[in-house]
Amino acid sequence: LLVLAASTLKDTLNSGLAREYILEHELNQLAQTPRWVDGSGLSRYNLFTPQNMVHVLNELFVLVPKERLYSIFPAGGLSGTLKNRFKGVDQPYIFAKSGSLSNNYCLSGYLLTKSGKTLIFSFMNNHYKNATSDERTQLELMLQTLRDNY
Repeated sequence: LLVLAASTLKDTLNSGLAREYILEHELNQLAQTPRWVDGSGLSRYNLFTPQNMVHVLNELFVLVPKERLYSIFPAGGLSGTLKNRFKGVDQPYIFAKSGSLSNNYCLSGYLLTKSGKTLIFSFMNNHYKNATSDERTQLELMLQTLRDNY
């Protein structure tokens, strides 16, 4: 995707130029400057904070119609990596992307509360010794509590 963006911006296949452009023109309002080395979602070299992720998710929330926005993300209990988690009673209450590497588990997205609010969140858990499934379970319990009480 970055190579395609670079070819559109500068008629070159240099993904670094696309990253520079995006950081300077699209992500210049981030609270902390990220370190963005490559386009891989699996790279340990890319460093974005939860605050930065929430900023980007908020921008999407403002710009993209909700039905379209939620269709882009895996839905709790229905699709993708969240298919077996976050099962709502009548409908999904979590729309989010997850990511994991050894001893790292991240989840960023949107939570729909029972009172009708939409909460934007980003959790980045790292350097834990227990099983990732335990981290997922604890995060799910916390997000259920937010859904039910906020």
